[in-house]
Amino acid sequence: MFERQLKFVNIPETNWIPYLIGSLPSEINQMIVKENEEDSKDYAKVKEMLLKRYRLTADRFRQLFVQHRKSAEITWKDYTFELKSYFEGWTTELNISTFEELKELIIADQIKRRTPPEFKEHFLDYWSELNKPFELAEKLDAYETVKLGMKKHVSAIVKKPFFKENVFHPERKCKTSHPREVNQPRSNDFDKSVSSRPERKSSIRCYGCGYPGFIQSKCPKCTKPKEELKTVVQSIKLYVAESPDSPSSSICLTVCGRDAAFCADTGASNSIAGEEFFKLLRDHKFRFYKKDITMVLADGKERNVEALTTTVNLNVEGKIVRVKFIALPEAKGNRTLLGTDFLQAAAIVLNIQNGTWHFSENPHKQFSFYKNPSDVKENLPTISSHKVTSPETIPVALPETSVPVILREDEGKHLTSKQRDKFNSLLKEFETCFHPGGDPTPFIEHRIQTGNNLPVSEPPYRMTPAKKELLKKELESLLAEGIIEECESPYASPVVLVPKPNGSIRLCIDYRKLNATTIPDTYPLPRMDDLLNEAKSTKFMSTIDLKAGYHQVKVYEADQEKTAFICPFGTYKFLRMPFGLRNAPATFQRLIDKFRSGLKDVFALSYLDDIIVLSENFDKHLSDLRQVFERLSLFKLTANRNKCNFACNRVKYLGHYITEQGIEVDADKVSSVQKITEPTCVKEVQSYLQTCSWFRRYVPHFSEIARPLSDLTKKNKTWTWGEPERKAFESLKKMLISPPVLSQPDGSKPFIIRTDASSYALGAVLIQGEKPEEHVIEYASRLLSSAERNYSTTEREALAVVWALEKFRGYVENQEIIIASDHQPLKWLMSIKSPSGRLARWALQIQSFHPKILYTPGKSNVVADLLSRPVQDNKEFVCNLNTISIELPSR
Repeated sequence: MFERQLKFVNIPETNWIPYLIGSLPSEINQMIVKENEEDSKDYAKVKEMLLKRYRLTADRFRQLFVQHRKSAEITWKDYTFELKSYFEGWTTELNISTFEELKELIIADQIKRRTPPEFKEHFLDYWSELNKPFELAEKLDAYETVKLGMKKHVSAIVKKPFFKENVFHPERKCKTSHPREVNQPRSNDFDKSVSSRPERKSSIRCYGCGYPGFIQSKCPKCTKPKEELKTVVQSIKLYVAESPDSPSSSICLTVCGRDAAFCADTGASNSIAGEEFFKLLRDHKFRFYKKDITMVLADGKERNVEALTTTVNLNVEGKIVRVKFIALPEAKGNRTLLGTDFLQAAAIVLNIQNGTWHFSENPHKQFSFYKNPSDVKENLPTISSHKVTSPETIPVALPETSVPVILREDEGKHLTSKQRDKFNSLLKEFETCFHPGGDPTPFIEHRIQTGNNLPVSEPPYRMTPAKKELLKKELESLLAEGIIEECESPYASPVVLVPKPNGSIRLCIDYRKLNATTIPDTYPLPRMDDLLNEAKSTKFMSTIDLKAGYHQVKVYEADQEKTAFICPFGTYKFLRMPFGLRNAPATFQRLIDKFRSGLKDVFALSYLDDIIVLSENFDKHLSDLRQVFERLSLFKLTANRNKCNFACNRVKYLGHYITEQGIEVDADKVSSVQKITEPTCVKEVQSYLQTCSWFRRYVPHFSEIARPLSDLTKKNKTWTWGEPERKAFESLKKMLISPPVLSQPDGSKPFIIRTDASSYALGAVLIQGEKPEEHVIEYASRLLSSAERNYSTTEREALAVVWALEKFRGYVENQEIIIASDHQPLKWLMSIKSPSGRLARWALQIQSFHPKILYTPGKSNVVADLLSRPVQDNKEFVCNLNTISIELPSR
């Protein structure tokens, strides 16, 4: 396909290498670079090397053909095409060219599929070459004859005990788990004893009922049919604090900023959160999810219970270990256990006899178990003395009560009570779609292609002690949610703390250098005008907003190190897609398009994390939303219930209102112009006329309409404001907010944002087209806060740019855009080297855009200039002129 495309556009073969390198992952490019210079420039040799390394074998093609299953995301035609490709690859690699050869291949394959695995192991070196049925059969018969002859002299096969290979068990368990019979020969005596010792009957008996010949798990008398449960059933063993059988090996660790000692139990496959630990996790707002499990009590009895699960990060001697805990809310006095899932994740080896443990990668450094773990309350004060509200007053399933999923008062106003009940039932059925947390979606991973560029790294920015404390808490939160983890990486980007409106802080990473070396992803975002044109007017509409959408996407494992950031507490990398990466919008839109492609007969539109579902009637709307919720569950995507709007007949989408009557322009787009008050002096009239004159080509008889205002600007003209002037003012204002001056966006034309800042306000206008065909898309303005009025002129101009980009994000995101400002020094905003404070915040905010800041003279920026100088409330500045009369004495 690669060669065919280059030949199609008439590119000579001598120039193919650069195109090949640009389309391959960086790890493959490194292989090409390591070749000598002459070979790396020869396409034929590079092709030979890559095929030798990555070409699939005939056996692999066969495996793909036999085992390939259709996924829900592809059509049957796509599935057929994939099967055909695998089959052709299989036959081509074996040089199958005739029907007779194909027939022999199929028959031989059927024989291979029915042979025991040990046969394949014996012929492993040339197994894939045995494709003639009778030749294969002869070899199998010969091997089977030899194998049967050997069996006559063998009474038993000695197997190595299972526990020998398992590092997570005490020594005494190894010795007692598979006792060797007294008369059974050792491996080194095997050859001497097999001929002289008669065959013995197997002494295996069921431990449950004593039935001979079976172990308990295979015993036909003891094995019970498995019951189908709602979710995966797991067996756990529950210990209580007073039990004499409790594990005696406790490991010291840190969790939620507190020191603790938890028991390591090699007999438990899952980790269990004890009563006190469960309370601590609840108080730290950990999210729990319901799960059906089979609990094995201390007396061996089983009981099916509904448990809660959550994932916690444990700090074990400086190593962060992510563990899923099972909590039993009804259990009292049970202790926290660390199962084999923890031991394997942490790579810990226990030495019960010596009372020590160590990490498998460093066996020379030994750690001692906690000395006296039997008394939880005495030895774990940081856990047990932590005050919590009683379980009776705190709901167990936190996600269910944190955000109500049923319709709010502002939703479904036109629904009947019966329809409202049906809708609420649907929302309750899929309430898990609104539970935050959980694993990332398995349907996409974010790649960061940097080509042959070297890793980029920067030193951390300085922080005050107060900010360090805030950063530490934010890191703990992100670690607990599994969004980041500690790492060692050649990449390092600095951290900036950005305050949120609610007073908390947001951790932002300065990825400007990484973005500069990242190959852009050209996957297109949908054009907003196309989406609005597709949106039909219906009576039933719902909008769905995804919760922290980027954090629901996993970063490709090989690229995770590129997201590394450095701070005073070490180096961390993102496991989920962070904000600020160059190609993040393209990756997320690709995911959403894949999500939407599986919806059948559902009219849904999507722009990044904003999804809208439109239906003709109520029943169809319920059916459509059911499909959407099912897809959300399949894709493991979580919606933000607070930002969703269900069953509405008027919704705001992409800066417009979609109603039963049609699409209406958002009043905010023109409110800045509508709020312009009547001028009170000649200077204000001149500013207003300059703005209107910018679009005079779209207004017939402009000069005649504006004459009363123009006359006021003449020299020696007395100021008078009457009905003619007022009528001209209102007519021109109406002109500014009406077509063709105010138009819909056109995705094929570039966007221009003109900004300006005065001492008390900001102004911006979004424009498309070149002179003299400029059209306004949206106006915007706002007053500065008291703190912002203290900014320098350059900072106010920079604030205007950042604010305008955020204001018009829906139009300009992931597109090239020109910022036109009449402030020359503003160009430094994109290239500032050591940002701090608000400058850092602004520099990071515009990372996700692709702006080009240009200087434009003030006389060409009249629209933004007018919006940045709104007439303020005159009451604050009114001066009363008082006259007095004085009677002077007369002569």
